[in-house]
Amino acid sequence: MPAPQPADVRNLLEGVGLEQTLILSLTGNLTLNNPVVTAINTVAMKVNDAISGTGIPAGTRVLSIDILGAAGQITMTAQASAGGTGVAITDTQYPVLSDDWLIKRRDNTVLPWVTEKTRMSFNGITQYTEFYDGTGSSLLILRKRPIVALISISYTNMDSNLYYLTPSAIQVIADEGILKAKANFNESTYIPIFYRGQKNVKVIYQAGYADYPGDVFDAVTMILAEQALTFIGNRTGGGDLSSQGYSRSFGKSGKWTHLRRQLARDSFSLLRKYMTGGGS
Repeated sequence: MPAPQPADVRNLLEGVGLEQTLILSLTGNLTLNNPVVTAINTVAMKVNDAISGTGIPAGTRVLSIDILGAAGQITMTAQASAGGTGVAITDTQYPVLSDDWLIKRRDNTVLPWVTEKTRMSFNGITQYTEFYDGTGSSLLILRKRPIVALISISYTNMDSNLYYLTPSAIQVIADEGILKAKANFNESTYIPIFYRGQKNVKVIYQAGYADYPGDVFDAVTMILAEQALTFIGNRTGGGDLSSQGYSRSFGKSGKWTHLRRQLARDSFSLLRKYMTGGGS
């Protein structure tokens, strides 16, 4: 499955009172199988706004605002499923916490953190060319995991006719990102083939996940939700609120403190098994 989307975070936090919404009632001209909407008032619209209406597929958003003005033009993220003139269009905005904020926080903060902590890539299988210090043992721990394929392994400080190691003579422990050198292809015996040195072992390999495992998807969604609650909760500054018989305490740490902590604990529990092993 792909990376969590803003809608996944909103669904997880449904009923929490995460944010306000702003609804714009607009009209525009649609052409069947065309993503462009013309004759629409784009003055208050924003890229990534959720839009809906007859002929607009579910989940469609504003990809770009091509012409700004009362008779403007936009391009949608999907093609129109029906055409029409003066079609009623609903534009939904999240002024407090936008989809753009969630996507940027996901891509610039959450996913890099998960990748660093797990040594795993969840956005597709990638080929890496890396250099390692020989350990003087039969064991070499790669920087990324799980290993999908060992392409080649060689020494950088030996004659060209001696430097190549046969990948088939290397046992690959994929989930832990470990290479172990066999002796005469006998898996029960290993030899200290990774001679000591500085960046003297060159490894080309493929690693990563083609799709997000379900538990990682859930963990990233929880972390994003926790980040969203922290972002909005910090605006309260903690303290108490009272007015005409209504009172509420946000505590010393602001709103949703307990929920944020629970989301953090649950996400860490899901990621824990991916954080085992390691080395660089």
